[in-house]
Amino acid sequence: MPGVTISAAYGAGGQPIARLVANQLGFTYLDRAISSEVAAKLHVTTEEAEGAVINRSLAERFFTVLAPMAGGVIGTDPDALAEAPLPGDDAARFRQQAEVIMRRALKRGAVILGRAGGAAFRQEADVLRVRLFGPREARIDLAARRAGVARETAAARLPQVDRARAQYVRRLYDRDVDDPDLYQLQLDSTAIPEDGCAAAIVAAFRSFAPSVGPGLDPA
Repeated sequence: MPGVTISAAYGAGGQPIARLVANQLGFTYLDRAISSEVAAKLHVTTEEAEGAVINRSLAERFFTVLAPMAGGVIGTDPDALAEAPLPGDDAARFRQQAEVIMRRALKRGAVILGRAGGAAFRQEADVLRVRLFGPREARIDLAARRAGVARETAAARLPQVDRARAQYVRRLYDRDVDDPDLYQLQLDSTAIPEDGCAAAIVAAFRSFAPSVGPGLDPA
C-alpha cells in the first residue's frame, strides 16, 4: 500500500508541494476530494465532512436524503433513510469513510494531503508520513503571497485554519497534529523552496520504499 501523507500547517505550501510529489512519483493526488466523497456517503455537507462534525439536527439530515426524491411530493425510501447519518459517534463514521477512500487510493499509490493521514496510517510500513511547518511570520508571508491577499488577511486566517486542522486530528484520532511520532520526515517549507521540499520527500520515499514503483502495489 505505497504512498505519502502530507500534513501541512497554514501557509506551509502543502498543496503545491503535495502536487509536485504526486507528479514525480506518478501517484494519485488526493485532498478535498476525500471530504467531498465522505460528504456524499454520509449525506452531510462538504464543510461538515471537512470538520468531522455534523452541525444539523437529525430532522435536517433526513431532509438532505429526502429532498432529491421530491417530485412535487417528497416520498420516503426506507433504504435511503437507513443510510442517513444517525446520532452517535459521528467522528467514528467520518474516520471510517475517510480511511476507506484513502486506502483505496493507496492500493495504486497516492499522495494524500491532510485528512489526518499521518495518524490514520502510522502503522503502515509503505506509507511515508510528512509534516510541513515553519515559523508563524514566515507562513503568513508565504500564504499572503500565494493567495494574493493582504498580509493582515493571512494573519487572521492562520490561527483559524491551524486550529481547525488540529481539531480534526484530535477529534478523529485523539492525537496532537504536531506530535513528532506521527511523522518520519518534517520539513520547514518556509526555509526550503517548494521544489526542494518535493525533491526531499520523493528521495525519502524512494529510500523508504525502494521496491515501490509508480502505480505498483508491493503487496
